[in-house]
Amino acid sequence: LTVNQAGSKDLPECPIEINIIPHTLAQTTLGQLKAGDPVNLEVDLIARYVARMLGKE
Repeated sequence: LTVNQAGSKDLPECPIEINIIPHTLAQTTLGQLKAGDPVNLEVDLIARYVARMLGKE
């Protein structure tokens, strides 16, 4: 799962855009979702630490 874009001004109806490889799609329930369905995304804890260290949080 890769977050491709978040908070796009060009697509206000699509607050987040993701890319999913076929293996992930087949092995998870993501393939059952429709556009607009809510999902829970968790950020990797290391990414939070890096963001904090870089002053981005």
